Parts: sequence; structure tokens; C-alpha cells
Amino acid sequence: MLSSRGALKAHRNTLESHRQDAGATRAFGCTVRKGAALILVLWAITVMAMLAGGLSFAIRQDLAISNLRGDRLVAHVLARAGVEQAIAAVMDDPIAVDSLKDDWSDDPAAMEEVELTGGTFTVVHGTANATPQAAYGAVDESSKLNVNAATKEQLMALPKMTDGIAAAIIDWRDADDDPQPEGIEGSYYAGLAHPYKIRNAPLRTMRELLLVRGVTEELLFGEDTNGNGMLDDNEDDGETTPPNDNRDGRLDRGWFAYLTVYSYEFNRDGYGIKRLNIKTADESTLAQRLNLEGWAAKSIVKAREQKSFEHLVDLLDVKRDTSGGQKAGTSEDINSRGEDEKDQPVTLTMFKQLVDRITLKDEELLAGRININTACREVIRMLPEVDDTLAAAIVERRDAVSSFASIGELLDVPGLSKEKFAKLESSVTVRSNVFRIFSGGQSASGLAEATIECVMDRGTQSPRVLYWLESSP
Repeated sequence: MLSSRGALKAHRNTLESHRQDAGATRAFGCTVRKGAALILVLWAITVMAMLAGGLSFAIRQDLAISNLRGDRLVAHVLARAGVEQAIAAVMDDPIAVDSLKDDWSDDPAAMEEVELTGGTFTVVHGTANATPQAAYGAVDESSKLNVNAATKEQLMALPKMTDGIAAAIIDWRDADDDPQPEGIEGSYYAGLAHPYKIRNAPLRTMRELLLVRGVTEELLFGEDTNGNGMLDDNEDDGETTPPNDNRDGRLDRGWFAYLTVYSYEFNRDGYGIKRLNIKTADESTLAQRLNLEGWAAKSIVKAREQKSFEHLVDLLDVKRDTSGGQKAGTSEDINSRGEDEKDQPVTLTMFKQLVDRITLKDEELLAGRININTACREVIRMLPEVDDTLAAAIVERRDAVSSFASIGELLDVPGLSKEKFAKLESSVTVRSNVFRIFSGGQSASGLAEATIECVMDRGTQSPRVLYWLESSP
């Protein structure tokens, strides 16, 4: 009996122990489940935080990219505004005479870091100095030698020019298929690995020269890779950034600084009146248009019957025609002449005043004439019969009088004789029609810049764009 009770008690104790173990197991299991849930929650929070951080970063990146794109677009519009400002300055300028003193050439108040909504624009180009100074305005294309009209001798005056390249340029622009000595025609370009056709016509842009055999970017641009005439930071840092320059603080210019394909002059005077052809005008027209006495006009007609005028300056060689009994000093004289000029229909003083009103050609457009008021010494040196000494004298005289009022005033330059004037008179002018504009825009944040290079022609009623090159917005 006692034994049965003891066994029952032991069994109860065992059951109680199992119940306690089961409770402990259930408690442990519950604790484990709670811990796992906590870990899952923490992991979820961590993942969500990472996702939120990534999303925030992506949003910031997208916003930065969007802002940068906006800034670049603003910079482009600002550069365009600079172009319009420069075009307006060119169109508003009187065209009787063009010189580097005009506002279109240098007007910092209107073209240097001009503030508009969103940033600034600057229209700038470099002066002709070895270390260029900034000038704020446009560049006169008539200040350069026209490659479409240049002789081989003139091309050879360019730095690093060779006979072969000069001949190739002439062959590229002429209409025939006969090569110059050391030149090359279309068969050469057709036989290249990537063939193309020779132009056999005037070049249309300056960069077209890079298609001509032997012409490289180094020859065309020198260190001035963007063609703005300025010594930019990347053009004076050695081999740090392109181009590879000599880091000497001077701008080694290429042919781009001295050549153009755009320059021309209207065969009109400073008032826009068509010039008088002295080879064909009759006595009455000569007298009326040039304000000459009857005897002077008659003498000119008689002189050209004996020998056709080849140069404008030939007027200075005409003497009074006495076949009709005309004598000097009559009351008919309306022009003042010195004692030794009484029998001279056109004196030197008169010639300098009327030379802009006369011509030997009937063409409306005269291509390739160089503006002696805007050309640098290196370009003036390329004119016929002009050496280094005479080029320096022309620049010195120009600076002394501010600008030449007519090409006739070249006869006041020491060393420039009538004979030399005769050789260059058809190559020079004092007016311009085509201008190159370099405009840069910068956003207010300073993070974006844009540039536009534009060539415009003011010879028409509305300005005409001949060339346009821009950085991508």
C-alpha cells in the first residue's frame, strides 16, 4: 500500500516536472520568436534606411544634373545675347570709315561681363600684340588677307608656309585641273584612304583649309586653338592640357589670325553712292561728279584717249590739255591749286579727297580688299610693294591720325611713292562689311559656360549670318 502511494507520488512529481519543462520550453520559444521578430524589424529598418538614403542620393543627383543642364542652357542663351549685342553694335556704326577706334571693336561697358538674368556674357578678342590684350567687341574680317584672292607671294609671307602648301591652296580654290608647280589637284584627294572632292572654287570657311594637303591644325591655329586671339590658360600651360604649347607667356598665332574667306568691299563711296568709272565717264559727268572745272574734265578725257588709265593714281600724271587754247588761272577755276599745280587737273590734295569716289571697275563687289585702319602690321606687310619698314611706317601714320579717311592718305606715309601706291591701291580699303564675333556666356553659379563663334555680314539690309559654331548646351 505504501509502495503504491510512493509510486503515485513519484509519478505526480514526474508529471509536474514535465509541465514545468514544457512551460520553460514554451517561454523560451516565445522569447526566441520575439528576438527573431526584433531582428527582422531591425533588418527591415536598416534596408528601408538604405533605400531611403539611396533614393535621397538619386534625387540629389538628379536635381544636380537638372540644375547643371539648366545652367548650361542659361549660359548658351547668354552667349547668344552677346552675339546679338555685338551685331547691334556693328549695325549701328556709321560705315563711312571703319577703324579700331569704333565701338564695335572695343566697348567694355557694353560687352564685358554684362549681367543679365541668370549670369553674364562677354564678347572678347585679343589684340595683335605678342602678349594679347583683351578687346571687347568684334573682329573685322577685312583686317585679314583673303585666302581666295591672295597671290602665292602673299601666302608665302605667312609663318611656316611652304611652296607646296601655298600651291595646294591655290589649286584647291581655282577652277581648273592643272596643278601649280609643287601643287596638287583632285586626283590626290580622290586617292586618299578616305577620299573627298577638291573644291575647285573659292573656300567657304576658314576651317575648310584643313582639307588642303599639308595644312594642319597647328599651322592653322598655332597655340590659339579656339581662334579667339587670346592667350587662354590651356594655351600657356605646357603639356598639362591640350594644346602642347611652349609656356612662354606669348601667343604663337596660326594662319587663322591673318586669313579670311569673307572680306569684300562695295564699289561705292562712304555715302553709299556708286563710284564713277574714270575710264568711261564723259566730260560732263566727270566735272559734275568730281567737282572739276570743264578744262580739267576735258584734259582727263584727252589723256585717256592717249593712254588708258591702269591705276587711279594715274590722274596725278594728267596735264592741262592746251589744244583748245585753254590757259591756267582763268576765272573758271573752282579748285585751289598751288603755283606749280596750275596746269594739273587733279592735284595731290584733290586726289586724296576724291579717290574714294572713283574706280576703274564696274563690278558691284570688290573681293579681298584689306582695311588699312584695322589690319595689323603682319597683314599690311603682305600688301604689294610693302616691306617691314613701310608696314611699320603705315601703322605709325595711322596711329598718329587715329585712322585714314581714305586710301589716298597713304600717299602721306613716308616712303610710299606714287609708284608703290599704284601697286596696292586695288588691294586696300577703309571700310568693312564682315565681322567675326566670339561670345561667351557664364551662369551665375559659375558651373556652366557656353561659347558661340559667329561671322556676320552687314552688307545687306538685315544682318546675315555666314558662319555659326557653338558649344553644346
